[in-house]
Amino acid sequence: MVVIMGTKTRIVGLNLGKIKQTLMDNAIEVQTERLVAYAQSEMMKLGNRINSYVGAHHMDRTGHLLNSLCWGVTYNGTMKASGFYRDEELHSRGIEVGRQSYLHEFFNNDKEEVEGRRLAEDFLRSYQGSGNGWDVFWAVLAPYWGYWEGGFNMKSGGNTVYKKKPSRTRAIPFSSRRMQFSAMIHTYYEARMDLKPAKTKITVYRPKYSYTNPTYKNRRGYKRIGILR
Repeated sequence: MVVIMGTKTRIVGLNLGKIKQTLMDNAIEVQTERLVAYAQSEMMKLGNRINSYVGAHHMDRTGHLLNSLCWGVTYNGTMKASGFYRDEELHSRGIEVGRQSYLHEFFNNDKEEVEGRRLAEDFLRSYQGSGNGWDVFWAVLAPYWGYWEGGFNMKSGGNTVYKKKPSRTRAIPFSSRRMQFSAMIHTYYEARMDLKPAKTKITVYRPKYSYTNPTYKNRRGYKRIGILR
């Protein structure tokens, strides 16, 4: 014979509200730690992906590009953890090692200076997230990365005279080819699947160049920084 009897039990001195809050705080801490580990892992994949392009296309020949790669996790608008792909590195540009690069190094004047690590540090200090729950983000702050990520037409030749011998010259024909290295888009697709049903988005900004030609001078557009989150 089995007899099941129910009785009322009164628990004295137990603060259920405090217990609930403690459990919630522990759950938030555990989830934050998981997202931090995830953000770090994906950042290394992203940095290594970009780094695999570097050798052939000189993307990081000054070091400022990958110096600007950073990540972060916020909760309710507060930064919980953040970091960089690597320690700051400055590479030789063939002439000198400098703390500053330029948006377009072929211009003699009106160069826009780029200091990758400073841009990343400034961004991490200012980023506040959505203010509701967790935000996980990755960002490349060197503005010229927007051209590699979004794609552009690489132009060469065209009215350029090649002197084969003093007495013989010929014009190099104009050519154009599409260049695009969508490294961050891979991270976006992975994050969209890994973090669903959370909303994910990618933003790529390409600042307009400034020009020394009087026709175009002072027409540079507003520079904005790209972020993937």
